[in-house]
Amino acid sequence: MEKIELFSSKKKSFLLLIGSLLFLVGGIWFLFDAENLANFKYRSPILIKTIGIISILFSGIAIYISIKQLVKNQLLLLIDENGINLNPKKMSTQNIEWKNIEGFSELKIQSQKMVIIEVNNPDFWINKEKNYLRKKAIEYNFSNYGSPFVVSSVSMQINYIELLKILNENLEKYKKFA
Repeated sequence: MEKIELFSSKKKSFLLLIGSLLFLVGGIWFLFDAENLANFKYRSPILIKTIGIISILFSGIAIYISIKQLVKNQLLLLIDENGINLNPKKMSTQNIEWKNIEGFSELKIQSQKMVIIEVNNPDFWINKEKNYLRKKAIEYNFSNYGSPFVVSSVSMQINYIELLKILNENLEKYKKFA
């Protein structure tokens, strides 16, 4: 019984923290210096303040996430003989069994590559989800990418190529037993 646990990357979390702090500083600058920035670029001070507030909010969320991942190494993905668990903190909520997985494909958004988990019963997963925000997210994934599940290796300790290799090897290994 082989179990593969993929954790958050401290290095990537630290880089996220640095980038978020820079965005926070930029947002604060936009918020408090909107009048000067508006005169310089011939823009509305209200628009610049709004951009500053949005920047502060998003960078605050990113700072929280990055500090949380730096302090505690989070389990992001669990792969075993039962399938793939996309939400190991809640153990069984999003455990996709191998028999339900058709394969994996690549999704590229700008320069970021992600893995689409192609399942044979997407409606089951959409109807199973009780959390409103997660349900909307998987509905969005299904309508735009053809599957409710899209996995990114951005915050993981491995890169996209290694993730795809591990997933395909385990699909081949366990699909015949499912």
